[in-house]
Amino acid sequence: MQTWGNRATQTCEMLPLAIDDIGFTSGVVIVDRLRTLGGALRDLPQHITRFQQSCRAVGIALPSSDILRVRAEQCMAEERQPYGAQDYSLILVATPGRISDPSRQPTLLMHTQSIPWKRLAHCYSPGQSLVTSTHRNVPAACWSPKIKTRSRLHYYLADQEALTRSGEPYAAGLLLSESGYVTETSSANVLLVEGQRLVSPRQGTILDGISLGRTLRLAEQCGIPLGFEDISVERAKAAEAILLCGSTGCIWPAARLDDRTYATDAPPAVVAGLVDAWKRDVELDFVAQACELASAPTRVVGS
Repeated sequence: MQTWGNRATQTCEMLPLAIDDIGFTSGVVIVDRLRTLGGALRDLPQHITRFQQSCRAVGIALPSSDILRVRAEQCMAEERQPYGAQDYSLILVATPGRISDPSRQPTLLMHTQSIPWKRLAHCYSPGQSLVTSTHRNVPAACWSPKIKTRSRLHYYLADQEALTRSGEPYAAGLLLSESGYVTETSSANVLLVEGQRLVSPRQGTILDGISLGRTLRLAEQCGIPLGFEDISVERAKAAEAILLCGSTGCIWPAARLDDRTYATDAPPAVVAGLVDAWKRDVELDFVAQACELASAPTRVVGS
């Protein structure tokens, strides 16, 4: 197992990846991302479990969960100083290793990364714009949506299309399945708010988001009914609100979907209740945090 832990920050320091690594030559790269909240790593066991499951699905043999946890915590501790009091992200990356290595030892990378505070603040208020992409999500016949991979060309193309069509730098492409149903964005799971009910795309068509799991748990605690169903674009536009959830931003609203605008300045009670439940659960007002840091002078990490 080749293991490195380096910082990939605004200074663009390079991670060591051999030119003949299969992650480089064939794009076989498994990834997971988590962040600190109030200086503490959240949901590390869940992220490691998902990371290992994705690696097993493509034949990458990783060390035990305990070893990965210790390495992740070491990486976070070693890289903490440059970020000061700011929270930051940890990214786990694995590849099958080098083509030239007959023993085929996997490559494991861990590095930290700054959080895009201005982007997050915009997503919280006024909310993120979504554009229905003409690009489709990868069908399960190619690989399972449960595998979290760096093979993200479809996400990139969808977001580029969203940028071109909306003119908004923080817009995201909404990817549909081959059947034309809503799946996810490049960085978030999607939930509709219909009356007092939440609706998620069917679980077999989307990534098992760790933040989605927390949102569903909190919804259950709040007595909010939940359904997993096929969602058409027309149904999404007819919803009272759209919620997005992901590891970096936690939970945030969509301001619009194509030509449909949602009332983010006066959100439905379900939306406000879930955001408040999130803040209590992670013991941090992440919305206020992002808004404060977005207006602060830019910190160049690693300088």
